[in-house]
Amino acid sequence: MINKKKFILLFTFVFVLLNSELSFSKTPEVIVIQNSEILRAEKEAILVLPGVGDSKKRRKHQKAFFEKMDYDLFIPDYIERKSYVSTLENLSKFYEDQNLGDYKKVHVFSYILGSWILNEYINKNGHQNIATIVYDRSPLQERAPQVAVDKMPLLTKIIKGKIIKDLTEHPYPSIDQKDIRIGIIVENKATRLIRIFKKKTLSYGPINWNNLNFDQSHDDLMFTKLNHDQMYFSFDVIGTDIMHFIEHGSFSTNARRDCYNWDVFEKLK
Repeated sequence: MINKKKFILLFTFVFVLLNSELSFSKTPEVIVIQNSEILRAEKEAILVLPGVGDSKKRRKHQKAFFEKMDYDLFIPDYIERKSYVSTLENLSKFYEDQNLGDYKKVHVFSYILGSWILNEYINKNGHQNIATIVYDRSPLQERAPQVAVDKMPLLTKIIKGKIIKDLTEHPYPSIDQKDIRIGIIVENKATRLIRIFKKKTLSYGPINWNNLNFDQSHDDLMFTKLNHDQMYFSFDVIGTDIMHFIEHGSFSTNARRDCYNWDVFEKLK
């Protein structure tokens, strides 16, 4: 018989997996062409690469924000439950099928899994016409897949597929920056999953918020008060800086360049 403490832990973990940052399902791709009469060679596009927190509802927030900009917009349904490799293949196929290489420039905003897959794609296919990348990175959230696999490996595989475990086995694939302008937005708050498994999260090693190493050269870095879940819909907080970086190669002067002096595990009201 499972004891009460373990039952509560199991129930909580299932709830978190189904309703938070490790929850994803097949979602319709988003394609917005601003003016089909203008040749793609004369236009620029924004490519948004969600992570495992992707959902139909969250895409609505992304679409609502980015489609107001003067760029064509692409959000692929590329994440494959069965493997990391298949997910990479899906992104490659999407880039080719949608003729993204025909654009004058492509600007990318990528979440955590999206950043891993994007960099694998670039290392395999070259920079092509990718001009800008804004990465969503988190020293906390990037431990979430390992936490899930270590705490509940079977449950994680059943609910989310093999890709979560695959991700834990692929170190961050840094890219040679060359002429790509790169910005990093750092999440400075823990999600519900990370708060619940705080002890396990910190068991992988300490986090020096004042000296973070993301293994990626970049032009600018900023901190946000948002956690990973909020990064999918709080474009009133991060949207201006994403677009400022795309258009100017840096975040705005109002962007926070140092970490917040607070308990990252304390839930904000």
